[in-house]
Amino acid sequence: MHYGIAQFGRKRLGKKGAFWSKVIMSIFDFAPIPLSNTWLHEESHRSILSLYKFKSRNAHWSGAVRGVRDEDLIQLKLLHPADMVREATSGSEGNLEFVLAIEKDVFFDQVNTWNYGLYWGNYLVNSFYLFGSTRPGSKGLVKFKNREGTDILKRDPNGFDPINATYDLFNPFAPYAERGIHPSGVGIDRYVEFNDLSADAQRFLKTQFKLTFINFLDINLLGIDALGSKIKYNFSVRHHMTSFGYMVGGNIFFKTEKFGGFISPKLFRNRHISSLGIDLEFRNQWGMVRLAGWQQPENQLYEDRQKRVGGLLALKLAPTFKNFTPYLDFSLKTKGWVAANPYLDENFTIRIGGQWKFEKNNL
Repeated sequence: MHYGIAQFGRKRLGKKGAFWSKVIMSIFDFAPIPLSNTWLHEESHRSILSLYKFKSRNAHWSGAVRGVRDEDLIQLKLLHPADMVREATSGSEGNLEFVLAIEKDVFFDQVNTWNYGLYWGNYLVNSFYLFGSTRPGSKGLVKFKNREGTDILKRDPNGFDPINATYDLFNPFAPYAERGIHPSGVGIDRYVEFNDLSADAQRFLKTQFKLTFINFLDINLLGIDALGSKIKYNFSVRHHMTSFGYMVGGNIFFKTEKFGGFISPKLFRNRHISSLGIDLEFRNQWGMVRLAGWQQPENQLYEDRQKRVGGLLALKLAPTFKNFTPYLDFSLKTKGWVAANPYLDENFTIRIGGQWKFEKNNL
């Protein structure tokens, strides 16, 4: 989309085309349309619901997930409390990991479309979302509840995502029905308000808002895609709310003419435990090998006091034939939270796809 809009702007709008094409790109990035950043946010929520075959649909035009039954949310909370938290945090997680994926494309594959509106927009929206979730007043959320009426399938599972995530993080075994009755008198009141949180949970949520600002420690925001000469490098910092608390990590990119790599040290926190992890990628012209290891809370819960060792091994075969790169991607992981991977349990995944690289009319 970025490539097409830039080409259209340059050819149709003359000298002003470069500027207006960037404005249009940023608008489409966050527009409520299929494949936009807004659509991706809702799909990330649905990726957790789909693990248990719960029906849902992407209502991206209203920034919500629809079609989820109360019975399914009751079951998710009862049997999979960590996934209940993950479902609420996964929307913002997906958007931030989308930024990282594009930064990798730019750094390693020399993708030269203009993406900075997408970068800035995701970081700003993430921070404002957390900020809005820490306000004591809930007039907007109450109005939202009342507007939905008695149709349960029109209701989003989360309301303000960070508030719901924090409530379930601090109350993993509280029955879902304890949230009370919806204002219409039909179904469960899904949307927790900030004032419903305990004082401890409110402090936690305010801390998460403050931590969002470390995402802005990303030199890509300044239009710098790489530093160095013979060995090029780049870096950024990342914060995520997780199923057990939160993660803070660094992203270090490096490459030479024939070899590239990615190093991401991580710190994981819940109430009682601080633990470390590392994520490594090694790339060449034939593909990529990824190795990751970590210690995380044993049951992915905020109150866990024991750690569990875990890891991930992935192999991506991606030989290039002229401008086309088919790929075959294998990934094997143990129990544990991995950003942009919906599975908290063990999982083996195979992905098949392809990429086409346009080299003419460089942007």
